[in-house]
Amino acid sequence: MEIEFEKSRNELLKRTNVFVKIRSVKTPSKKELQTKVASVLACDEALVVVDKISQEFGSKISNAYVKVYDSLEALKKIELEHNIRDILKEEKEKEDALKAERKAKKEAAKKPAEAEKEEAEEKSQEEVKEE
Repeated sequence: MEIEFEKSRNELLKRTNVFVKIRSVKTPSKKELQTKVASVLACDEALVVVDKISQEFGSKISNAYVKVYDSLEALKKIELEHNIRDILKEEKEKEDALKAERKAKKEAAKKPAEAEKEEAEEKSQEEVKEE
């Protein structure tokens, strides 16, 4: 996927408007384009909103309109509600995944300690039985 950018700054709305020309066999999804634009422009993925992707029939060139906001507050103030919901839902899913990963690590760390305690208890019970 080859990408060409055309950027213009909009100070009033505190964002950068990006017109993207994509040469690809298929039209990329909004999520793919959001990730690619965020990596190329070195910004947070949550601040990138893909507004429109269009492609002419039979053409391998897609055109997209992307908005990159300066802050999350500016995005919440200006962007449409359904776009904000989608962005916040993605952030919440990432946070939930991180929490689940941390919880799994904690449980994995507890298991060896618990196993040692159980072994010590079993040994003490065996010693009591032998006496």
